[in-house]
Amino acid sequence: MRTMYFEDFEIGQRFTTSARTVTETDITDFVRLTGLYNPLFMDEEFAKKSVHKGKIAPGPLTFSLAMGLFSRLGLFEESIIAFLGMDRMRLLAPVRPGDTIKVEIEITEPRETKKPDRGVIRERYTVINQSGETVMRYEMAHLVKKRR
Repeated sequence: MRTMYFEDFEIGQRFTTSARTVTETDITDFVRLTGLYNPLFMDEEFAKKSVHKGKIAPGPLTFSLAMGLFSRLGLFEESIIAFLGMDRMRLLAPVRPGDTIKVEIEITEPRETKKPDRGVIRERYTVINQSGETVMRYEMAHLVKKRR
């Protein structure tokens, strides 16, 4: 994909990322990096006895992987000014080692700002596993450059 600027976006526009398989190593590295040591993520025997019936990936890892997949699209590569925030995150189903996820992004609002060289783009993100099940949903806003 090529970099897109404020004028290139419209309500309802959709993008889909490539897919990525979540590995045991991803989970272990993320837990070690962040300190999110929880037996649901690190102890298979404990996790088997939980409602999940086995190890799961931390929600923040799923979000981070989703953002990495989004970044690979290159939509904001040269036009991004700032990440403005995230709203309404919902974790709807667990992500397990071996699951493959992709992200569908829908533009929900391009909004003008007071400054003529930039605008705000709001997006809805849906993270989907290999079975077509939605595992996470959230909304984000970015400040992006205008082309003119």
